[in-house]
Amino acid sequence: MSPPVLPTFLPVPAAPPVAPVYQPALLHPDYSRSRRHSFDAAYVAVQPVAAAVTPWPAVPAPYFTYSPGWTLNGGDLPRPQLHNLINGEIIASHLHINFAQADLVFKKRSGSLMHHTTTLSGYDLEQPATNPQLTRVRIVCDAIPQWPVDLQVIGTSLSPHRRHRAALPYLTLEDIVHAVHASLHRKISHEEWGRLSTSQETEVARSYTRRYKASGSEWAERQQRSEGVKRVDFLLKNTWFRGFTWLESESGVERLKLLTGSEP
Repeated sequence: MSPPVLPTFLPVPAAPPVAPVYQPALLHPDYSRSRRHSFDAAYVAVQPVAAAVTPWPAVPAPYFTYSPGWTLNGGDLPRPQLHNLINGEIIASHLHINFAQADLVFKKRSGSLMHHTTTLSGYDLEQPATNPQLTRVRIVCDAIPQWPVDLQVIGTSLSPHRRHRAALPYLTLEDIVHAVHASLHRKISHEEWGRLSTSQETEVARSYTRRYKASGSEWAERQQRSEGVKRVDFLLKNTWFRGFTWLESESGVERLKLLTGSEP
């Protein structure tokens, strides 16, 4: 394994069942009706429901709801809906996550104060990331398109493997965000560093210095500094999670676009 990239050239400052159907009570009214999907391995079969479906769930669902008059037409299947905590297309209390931090802590904003946050429970983290549930997705980011993140659930096992994951047959909130964080904290190679221009090297090196100096303790700072430049440093100051949006599928695989921004 090659040594970490350390940009030291820069000065460092100190009912009766019916056929399986989608449950439209959890879908958005403005979905694209021109889009069609077939039932393939990317979807988990929806359980049969009673003929009389209440249009508005008794417990608020974490997905968009729809107009009660809307119905599916002739097998057209809408794009899966993202859980509100990771949906970048709505104004909501998204997860409060800074990907630059070495340890991933799942928090969400609560109340009217910007910095008032609460930690998500294990139950929250195991919620499906999408409705209907997906078992496969690719995540890309405009700032670092060279490093896509591919996730797939096979049976009840996640690939790539994540320790202590519950045996669930779908992609969860934690699966999606954890995979992005893990990918961003991979060290870059000397070859990847060599592709940068001089100005890009300077910006990324500054981002690296800023990140390790914000580690929180002297020991953590030494540890992060010794590991060298990571993918997350290529985001510069835009390391805060802003949600996901859908992209067009590619070769039958659904794709998500990661949105990031500066500190709120």
